[in-house]
Amino acid sequence: MIKLKYILLAGLCFIALITATLLYLVLIPTWTEEQIVNIHPGENARGIANKLYDANIIRSRTVFIALVKIQGADRDLKIGSYIFGGKASLWKTVQSLQKGLSEEITITFPEGLSLFKTLKRINNSGLISYDSLYAAATNKALVKRLTGIDAASLEGFLYPETYRFSIALSADSILATQTAQFFVKLKAEGINPAEIPDFYSKLILASIVEKEAGPNSERELIAGVFMNRMARGMPLQSCPTVDYILEPQGIKREVLSYKETQIRSPYNTYIVQGLPPTPIANPSIASIKAVLKPKHSSYLYFFSDRKGMNVFSRSYEEHLQKQKRI
Repeated sequence: MIKLKYILLAGLCFIALITATLLYLVLIPTWTEEQIVNIHPGENARGIANKLYDANIIRSRTVFIALVKIQGADRDLKIGSYIFGGKASLWKTVQSLQKGLSEEITITFPEGLSLFKTLKRINNSGLISYDSLYAAATNKALVKRLTGIDAASLEGFLYPETYRFSIALSADSILATQTAQFFVKLKAEGINPAEIPDFYSKLILASIVEKEAGPNSERELIAGVFMNRMARGMPLQSCPTVDYILEPQGIKREVLSYKETQIRSPYNTYIVQGLPPTPIANPSIASIKAVLKPKHSSYLYFFSDRKGMNVFSRSYEEHLQKQKRI
């Protein structure tokens, strides 16, 4: 009798565990960037499950397939584009299949993303290919039409924000939307690029400030340090400009090697005087405002304390002494 009691208890625990697992897999949301999943002729629930699982949108292919079949969502799969992801449970993902084809996708671009990473993020969403985007972003005629500036690319002009893009948009239209938002944000802050002498150079410096700054309170001071260095004919020696060179190779360093600081490139501010030829990222309005109104000081050097702040110095000797204390 006691043995039977334990068997029943173990059985109940097992059922409770299975139920909890299923509820977790079906109802607890995951979060991923939204992605377009294309359903092709003859494709079934298993094929879609594989795509969603590989993209980390669902936790279980088996449970997805079972739920699709139970709800009958596999009986009339329309050929075309569906958007999955965001904060969604498996239940909500299956409901998306039942609702039919999607029309818009949400993509978020953090501040400080380079053109390379911005275009890769769009490419990874399935919206449009990197090659098509890059061809548009480096089309000088399009760049001039969208910005009014003779620049080599749209680097620096693709405003970092969350966008809802129609899945029918062309590469030109996607980039035009981001660039238009850049000028909308500037106007809202009372900034008119046409009235600012050599605005493009200031945008380049703002992109470097964006990558160097810790808290917002440091941006004006960092902008002032770089201006002090340029006024004295000193190279900027900004690590993010070297990171920009290494980024397309998939290389990211906590600390650059001496060899990397000697890479021959117009973007390497360790060996090239002045600013790089283009921005190295898409900066926030805060970084642009910092360059337009820098904080004046006698500082010429700074370094990261690895805790989210920078340490500033007036001389190279002071700079070295402070580094030894960290």
